[in-house]
Amino acid sequence: MKTCAADAGILLLLATLLTNISTVFAQSNLNDTLQLSLSGVHQGFEFENVANRLSELTAISIPFVEEESSLGQRLSATMMRDLTNSHGHIDVGYSYGLNTVFIDTSRSIGSIFRTSGNFSSAIGGVPINVSFNYSSLRVPLGTNNYFRFSLDKERLVQQQKEKLSGSISKLDKQQASLQNRKAELTGIMGYLEVKLEQLKRLAVREGLQQRKALSERLGDSISGRKPVLPDTLQRKPLDYQLYYDSLTKIYSRIVAAQGKIDSLTANIDVAKEKLASYQSMLASPALPGTSFNKFNLLQSIRTLDVGLSYPKTTAMSGQNVPIKGLHLEIQHRKFYLSVASGLTLNNLMLSTNEIQNKLNYNQNVFNNFDFQQIRKNGWLTAIKSGYGTIDGTHAFVGFNYLSNTRFVDPGTPVDQQGYDPAASLELDLRYVPKFLKGSALDVVYGKTSINRQVDTVTEMRVFPSLFSSYSSNLLLTRYTQNINRLRSDLSLTYRRIDPYVNTSTFGMMQPNNQRMEVKTNHRLSKFVKLGLLYRLEETLRMLAGTNHLRLNVSGANVSGNYTSYFSYSVFVNHIQHRFRLPGTGAVNRGNNYLFGTSLVSTYDLGTLKSSSVLTYNDYLITDSLTLSKYTQFGLMQSIFDKRYTAGISYDYFFRNTEGVVSGTNVFGLSGKYNFTKIKLGAGLKLASDFLSSSSMGGHVEAIWAANKFLEVNVRAERFVLGDFYRNYYRSQYEQFPYLLTLQTRFKL
Repeated sequence: MKTCAADAGILLLLATLLTNISTVFAQSNLNDTLQLSLSGVHQGFEFENVANRLSELTAISIPFVEEESSLGQRLSATMMRDLTNSHGHIDVGYSYGLNTVFIDTSRSIGSIFRTSGNFSSAIGGVPINVSFNYSSLRVPLGTNNYFRFSLDKERLVQQQKEKLSGSISKLDKQQASLQNRKAELTGIMGYLEVKLEQLKRLAVREGLQQRKALSERLGDSISGRKPVLPDTLQRKPLDYQLYYDSLTKIYSRIVAAQGKIDSLTANIDVAKEKLASYQSMLASPALPGTSFNKFNLLQSIRTLDVGLSYPKTTAMSGQNVPIKGLHLEIQHRKFYLSVASGLTLNNLMLSTNEIQNKLNYNQNVFNNFDFQQIRKNGWLTAIKSGYGTIDGTHAFVGFNYLSNTRFVDPGTPVDQQGYDPAASLELDLRYVPKFLKGSALDVVYGKTSINRQVDTVTEMRVFPSLFSSYSSNLLLTRYTQNINRLRSDLSLTYRRIDPYVNTSTFGMMQPNNQRMEVKTNHRLSKFVKLGLLYRLEETLRMLAGTNHLRLNVSGANVSGNYTSYFSYSVFVNHIQHRFRLPGTGAVNRGNNYLFGTSLVSTYDLGTLKSSSVLTYNDYLITDSLTLSKYTQFGLMQSIFDKRYTAGISYDYFFRNTEGVVSGTNVFGLSGKYNFTKIKLGAGLKLASDFLSSSSMGGHVEAIWAANKFLEVNVRAERFVLGDFYRNYYRSQYEQFPYLLTLQTRFKL
């Protein structure tokens, strides 16, 4: 208050001087004072208008906390919101004809029922994904039938970010409203100060006039000119003290309101800072929290899967193991915990690629050291915990236990193959130095129980062999370096797995081998990315009934794109192998290679969108029994419009397996037209093989969107003779080369 103290002194002085000549009214409350008559005051203060405005401005209500409702009401509202926001689909289909999903001579022709679904929903406001699949076609180990319940961590974090952003926006609006109130109060205060200044001047002037009049009357009385009458001094003047008190009460009320606004504004700033810190925690998973509140809990849950899941059971390899069970992964500040338990699935047998899916279990030189020939399911439990983060410096200890380690052993009858549980321990260490940016050093050591498939003599059981000097150790060291100035990264790896390691607990890798590997990636320009690889691996010792293997693998890949119109990729891998056969001393040497390239161009063709694709692949593959050469060349041209698409294609397939040559030229023509609710599609294929025999095939299909909840798809197809990835058995193909499919999709 700029003039309040001075005004108070002046007015008190005037009140003292006027005590004998003015009547001092009793002070009333503010509401009564506002009704005070302002006669005699120039441009009187607008008490009523100011009082009404102050009542509005000082009635501050900030809805920081929503009105509490009952638990039942909140649960009901949450459930309704979860159901309303749920969406997904269920597919139900039936097909009859030549089986193209899984090659098996006993089940190549027949009927297949399939249903699957995928839902995005929430439980108690926590978003989840639910998916399932069931097919009457039982591929190995039933890997095609599954149920999956998964926490949608990404959507959960996004929801929390949106809620926090909304809360901060509301606080900003409240803060702006408070500042507007404060600005208006400041305006009223300025108006009040002006009136106080006027009152001060009026009081001074009135006091001087009263003193002058009194002096004149006293002079006249003394000179005997005019008697001093008491009632001549009793005219009723304006009560300055009451007027001043009324203004100061209003002033105090404004100051109190401004203080309340400042306090609320400060509280809002604190709340905004807290919400902003939560936002940064959600945006930066590596940022540790200060307490285990709901935001830190949200940040801590990395994975929560029930049903089909893919936990990483070992740091020895980058591959994950598919299981049907539970997988929970938590990272709370520097504490890490991963728990997985479920029925193992054989990921080797999930592919329909003939190159890597030969059902006689031949070992391929490309995956000899990274795939196990697990035949029976086992229940796997894997636990890993420790200090640090996955990508940062850490020290983790892991324990795996598998209830069933039955393997495929082609030389032993199925009913005589061994069975034994297995266990393993692992120490996973990583150091990320601060003084050398972009670098990391990994050291992983593991120990497993006895491998009954290889060692049939040792009598030790699972845990005695695990905690012993038995030759079942694993070691991996890896150094990685990112060089930003050169836009490159480097990885150096050495891995050693003892002969009797039981890697079934990890779900992958072959024992009895060591590997040395160098990998680099280079971003040479905006349009060129180059990757280089060299790997040397070999078995450690000759074991009864097994080959001694040595592989030298070198490869490169180049990829890039030019604007949005052209992209390309090229890869080449060369493998030099040596097999020393057991018992004979004979050595089998050879060279294998894989070469592939892909060119894609998208452009405008008049008013149409157009796409051209060119592919070429050439493979020479050697496994422990056969030598096969594969070649593929493909060319496809497509055009697109809002109403229709059309395409023409040519594919050439060639295969030479142990001197048996087969090849196919396939010409294709296809198109699709979109009506309002129906999409009609059709295609023709003509295939001709090396024997001068030809086959005509094609397909017709119709997709009917009955409404927003139902879609029906009908498709009929006649196959042509084989291609690069599917080798239809000739007798089954000639018997019934058709596939009829009916599929319905229910949308939610």
